[in-house]
Amino acid sequence: MILNMWVRFCLSFLVASILLWAQTQMNVEQLADFVRSELALKQHSDKQIAAGVRGIQLSEKLTDKTIIDLQAQGAGQKTVEALKALRDQTANMKPPTHDVTASPETTPDQQGEGTSLTPKAPPAPPPSEAKQHEILESIRQYALTYTKGLPNFFCVEVTRQFVDPNGGQSYRSSGTILAKVGYNEGQEHYNVYSVNGKLTETTMDDVKSGGATSTGEFYSLMKTIFDPVSEPEFHWDHWAKLRDRRMAIFNYFIDSGHSIWYLEDKNSGQRIKTAYKGLIYGDPETGEIDRISFEAVDIPKSFPISKTSEILDYDLVAISGQKFMLPLSAKLWMKGGRESSKNEIEFRMYRKYEADSFIKYNLDPNAPEPLPESKTQETPGASDQAKPAETSKPAEQTPAQQPKKPNPFILPTTADLPPPPPK
Repeated sequence: MILNMWVRFCLSFLVASILLWAQTQMNVEQLADFVRSELALKQHSDKQIAAGVRGIQLSEKLTDKTIIDLQAQGAGQKTVEALKALRDQTANMKPPTHDVTASPETTPDQQGEGTSLTPKAPPAPPPSEAKQHEILESIRQYALTYTKGLPNFFCVEVTRQFVDPNGGQSYRSSGTILAKVGYNEGQEHYNVYSVNGKLTETTMDDVKSGGATSTGEFYSLMKTIFDPVSEPEFHWDHWAKLRDRRMAIFNYFIDSGHSIWYLEDKNSGQRIKTAYKGLIYGDPETGEIDRISFEAVDIPKSFPISKTSEILDYDLVAISGQKFMLPLSAKLWMKGGRESSKNEIEFRMYRKYEADSFIKYNLDPNAPEPLPESKTQETPGASDQAKPAETSKPAEQTPAQQPKKPNPFILPTTADLPPPPPK
């Protein structure tokens, strides 16, 4: 399956009506997705969500930690009571193999044990409605003017692909793709130059490596959420820290009538427009966006792709002695039929465009070491926490010179490439 974000966007979870879930067997991750989707959509009461939970049969043990996390993320008292009943019913089952509801409010439990039903600390109170509006407006202005301070640049996109043919979370590596990504005058360009350690010349759409692919992470995703045409709904979510910086987090929802993203299955040629939702992590002082998450809703059961989601992280990057907020990494999940896939994407080796960049650019077919997990780990944040010393603001840039030739977004011919390293 191919995910092309220029004309379509693969997102995440099928949110069915609450009655449709009744008497359905689920694992703990599916249960958590159901509860969080209902909370985000705000279409059912706590009592109705609890009724849906009571009709679910779990195939795994529901731990106290998962209940705490869902409570911290907004589950009401009746829903929590229904979850506790499920916990008791599944006490003799095996717990999930991984934490499906990572939350800053709790610490990971050990093998599903050892966490009490008391959060470590109460969540920080939300800002006043007036302050929420002020922060959100700052984030909106940042998103709509994001590209004005960016230079033209290149970087290497590293995509590590993983697949579980049985549709679970037991992923195994299915390939590694290296692409030269160029950003020039507001346009993104992708040229794949290495697949599984071998130099090649192709596009993301034509890569044959056994996993999903994506493009459009630089600005396309951010812009569409805040585009007035999308008529997004924003609501306060929570405070957190990300890369040691205080973040104000809002959830958003865009219905299918105002969505411009399409979910497309390349194998069958089927394409649908989906509603979508997610979270925006923004600096409460500058509006700078550090993370965006996306999930699709209301995907028809008959559609070949049933789940997709993505989390995109931004961080400060130095280019020619100046710092800019640019994509750091992304994680993409997708499920179609019995197969599930995961992509871990990193953006490395940023450099400013120069006329001979296409000749000097490093085309080493080997992927660098993965980024440490600490770069994308969220931790609790307090509303009155001091603002970190270093933040990025739009830099005053002189207009970038439009290159005449050569075109930096056309890969050199094979004869121009350096020889591969000796085996």
